[in-house]
Amino acid sequence: MKYLWVFLVASTSLLSGCSWLYGEDGLIHDSTNDYLKAKQSRSLEIPEDYDKSRLSNELPVPPLSSQARKNKAGEELDRMPPIQILAVSQGMRVNRAANNPAVFWLKDKAELKQQIEQFFNYKNVSINNVGTDIQTDWVVEDNEAWWRAVFGTVLPRFERSKYRINLAEGERKGEVSIEVQHIQYQRMPYEEDKWIKLPTSEKIATRFLNEFVGYMDYLDRLENAKMLQQMRRGFVVKLAKDANNNAALLAESDWRTVWLKTPKILEPFGFTLTDKDRAQSTYFFNFVPNEPGFFASMFGGEEGVALDLEEGPYQVIVGGRDEGAVTVSFVDVDGNPLSDGKMAKIFPYLSEAYGRTERVKKR
Repeated sequence: MKYLWVFLVASTSLLSGCSWLYGEDGLIHDSTNDYLKAKQSRSLEIPEDYDKSRLSNELPVPPLSSQARKNKAGEELDRMPPIQILAVSQGMRVNRAANNPAVFWLKDKAELKQQIEQFFNYKNVSINNVGTDIQTDWVVEDNEAWWRAVFGTVLPRFERSKYRINLAEGERKGEVSIEVQHIQYQRMPYEEDKWIKLPTSEKIATRFLNEFVGYMDYLDRLENAKMLQQMRRGFVVKLAKDANNNAALLAESDWRTVWLKTPKILEPFGFTLTDKDRAQSTYFFNFVPNEPGFFASMFGGEEGVALDLEEGPYQVIVGGRDEGAVTVSFVDVDGNPLSDGKMAKIFPYLSEAYGRTERVKKR
């Protein structure tokens, strides 16, 4: 019991004192800021027997100017290393003309604002709309750790900031400018239990912008991985009509998956992609029918299937992007929608191809 008591007292002493071991007044003296206490030593004394006629001050140290005395020193210095903006997301570039850390992002403004709200929900931080800007409540960073309390650290125990985020039109069509301003900053040292107000910092604003960009990039990667899995999985297509009452394939999947997967599905049948217009949900192909081979017909594969279609340019329209059912319809070489009979003939092959799940090849 006695040893337990000694251990508890020692542990309390270790954890209650932040700089008893390493610090300005610690057991191990921290000499980082000793230069601020430096004093001029006494002048060099020459014995009386020596000739002093050639003595002169070759390299005199000038006194500090009034401006130099105002410069930051010691604990006031910014010890953070330089930070650059990490514009890593697709369609993103640095906005170097802005007054604060900023990027341009090729993204819908409403969608971006929704993602910003999602980011702050993830961080459990309240935000308010101030005019066209978004202003945050306190964003707290916790640096508290027992080893920092014992051995010392340049980091504060806690630090917190408030930010203002401006969303504006970018320089290029479809771009949005995201600018982050650091508007309030406070720290709580290990030795005290009160917040100390400090000047704002562009580096902290950059660090916060990078955190947001990193979070968005992480979500994009998750979405891309999910989409890749969806594209590898097959889905059911049925004979139906599109919004214009033309023969079409009705897909039991989302528009984006069908749009991305369609060129890969059609390529083995002899369709070569020549152009696309995403705004019109239209692909442009040149079709050359396959010549069925003996082995292909025995072991399967679209390369051995000769679709009963005329050779030439085709349009493939993936409908239902904004609303309604997702459909795949064809416009033939004469510019006419594919007839019901032609669609019925090619349907079994396309249905099998869309419904097949791709196997991931192991490396």
